[in-house]
Amino acid sequence: MGSSLAGEMPPEAFLRPSPVHRIASHSAAPSRTPRFSARQSASSKFSADAMAVAGAMALGVTGGFQASRRSCRTRELRARVARAMSPMSPGDYGLPPKLAGMAGALSALPNDRMRYQQLMALAGKLKPMADDLKVPENKVPGCLSVVHVHASLEEDGTVTFQGDSDALISKGLVALLVLCLSGCTPEEIAGVQPEFIKASGISASLTPGRNNGFFNMFKLMNKKVARLKAAKAAESGESGAMKAGEDTETEETPELQIYNTLSRSKEAFQTLEPGKVKMYVCGVTVYDLCHLGHARVMVFFDIVARLLRHLGYDVTFVRNVTDIDDKIIKRSQETGETAEELARRMEEEMARDAKSLGCASPDFEPRVSESIEEITSMVETLVKKDFAYAGKGDVYFRVRRFETYGRLSRCSLDGNEAGARIEVADVKEAPEDFVLWKSAKPLEPSWESPWGPGRPGWHIECSAMAKRYLGDTLDIHGGGPDLVFPHHENEIAQSEAANDQPYVKTWMHCAAVRSTGNEKMSKSLGNFVTIRDVLKQYDGEVVRFYLLSSQYRRPMMYSEEALEEAQERLLKLYSSLRGAAGAQTESPDPECEQQHRFLAAMANDFDTVNAIAALTDLSRELLQLQQGDHGAEFQTKARQLRAMGAVLGILQRDPEEVCKGPVDSDFEAKVEDLIQARADARKAKDFAKADAIRDELTGMGVVIEDGAKGTSWRVASLA
Repeated sequence: MGSSLAGEMPPEAFLRPSPVHRIASHSAAPSRTPRFSARQSASSKFSADAMAVAGAMALGVTGGFQASRRSCRTRELRARVARAMSPMSPGDYGLPPKLAGMAGALSALPNDRMRYQQLMALAGKLKPMADDLKVPENKVPGCLSVVHVHASLEEDGTVTFQGDSDALISKGLVALLVLCLSGCTPEEIAGVQPEFIKASGISASLTPGRNNGFFNMFKLMNKKVARLKAAKAAESGESGAMKAGEDTETEETPELQIYNTLSRSKEAFQTLEPGKVKMYVCGVTVYDLCHLGHARVMVFFDIVARLLRHLGYDVTFVRNVTDIDDKIIKRSQETGETAEELARRMEEEMARDAKSLGCASPDFEPRVSESIEEITSMVETLVKKDFAYAGKGDVYFRVRRFETYGRLSRCSLDGNEAGARIEVADVKEAPEDFVLWKSAKPLEPSWESPWGPGRPGWHIECSAMAKRYLGDTLDIHGGGPDLVFPHHENEIAQSEAANDQPYVKTWMHCAAVRSTGNEKMSKSLGNFVTIRDVLKQYDGEVVRFYLLSSQYRRPMMYSEEALEEAQERLLKLYSSLRGAAGAQTESPDPECEQQHRFLAAMANDFDTVNAIAALTDLSRELLQLQQGDHGAEFQTKARQLRAMGAVLGILQRDPEEVCKGPVDSDFEAKVEDLIQARADARKAKDFAKADAIRDELTGMGVVIEDGAKGTSWRVASLA
């Protein structure tokens, strides 16, 4: 909210009574009620409906609508006004009746000019705010004008607001909330969705700064109400009754909800052991460089582990490495390496890519080739329990013996083969049976087993390694969407058949990255973009940020335009941290509204999209505070932004180094000289020269940002 809008309207709009004001004054006196004819209404600049509505609003919040209806002498016109004044339903945006009526009346007005006039009329209804209430804690951040709001809790449990602004239009918006929310309960106020202002037709005409200011005012009002409620609860010994997620000093972390592929619904996350999480994620088959689909899975489950640890869980994170597989054998024969040599080389490349993306190493990364004992032991158990059978050195799982087969993928066995990755010998009892152990073939790696030399099947490896490191039952098992069937379905069957225990509580699957043509990015399809190729053009943190920009269960379309946008957004976040102290010596602000939004988003099935929106809002406040002296408020908010970023694995580098890039001293000196020359040209009002210098800097890949404290610069690209 700010004062600039006044300059956008003609001065005479504030100096002479508008048609709205004249109608309001007539409507207030019954003896001078105007008469509207259909002909007059048609020829008027404003419709009779809108004029009556506007008159009602100008009369005040209470009673005005009815007075305006009485001013209409014809039944038809009264009906038209009633329709125009039809308020938003209290169910729309959670609005209390008074605010619903006012918002509906605003939305019924035909143009922005009339809406502004009514905001000015509302501003006149606002009672003066005492000077001793205009203190920093009541000041709304992120406004172009100076706005204050104060809240007090009445004996009957309702809230009374006071507010003021030094700009007329802003004051009208203050009045809209102060007058319409005073007298409401804290629960009613907390239920209001501030997006109602857009439906009222107001925000479309407001500048970005003013629009942000309105939302910031609403947030501050909610924060004050929540504190008042918490204080009252504490006085009465009811502080423990506060709900998790409320914006208070005693706020508890919102309950973590995770979408479970097994139930196809979000569920409250509950662990097998209090405070401990056992998580297993299917890793990469290391026969080639990893592509962006692998990157998305790596980054997402890295964030899952980060958030769980941030929430205080003791997490054991296991991600396997498939280092023996048909594809590895085939590729090693093509390259002239042994399967082990190829697997080790590609494993190192995978670790390098994961590190570039900011992924922390899992607690355990077992290899299939080093888990043969656990694998053969589980296969033996399945054979003894008659869930598996041997034939010609191979061992297969009897799928139909496991009665609940298909409950994860919800697919029928009819017409489906539970399947191996390659053709197997024709010794299976049923086509859906899948291989647990493969007999040795010439020139292939093999290990001794009770059924002769051979190697593990694809599915058994994860069941055996998960049991070794995490036990019979896991809290979380994750992977890509293509693993639901047959791999994870088969894991359930063989693990539960062997262990007589439920295998997994929560199944999580991260959607694919799709290439041009809307195909799943896949090595087997040959349509993939490797992480290494993308890293040639973009910084690893940019790629990570890009992968967080979409809800994890929705497929992503690969797009260089989206990568460019991610780069720009990340640079702006880092720009807002310039001037922040390097070391985080104090805890972040527990009252930070964006922190509550951030945690609420992440607790809602890892909603990184809205979590990043909370970071962006906080960075906007930092950019405004940067125009000051980088004082305590700036430093506190900067620490908060870094702390939130740490949960996502971003914003942990030196902002100056990121914004200026790996440039040498000569380049930096040239940029500084050009910026000074541009400043001199602007001072001399030689704007053509100033623009030419800006163009030269742009050509050098430099973005300049002018502010109250001068001009700063950053690189246009992190690559």
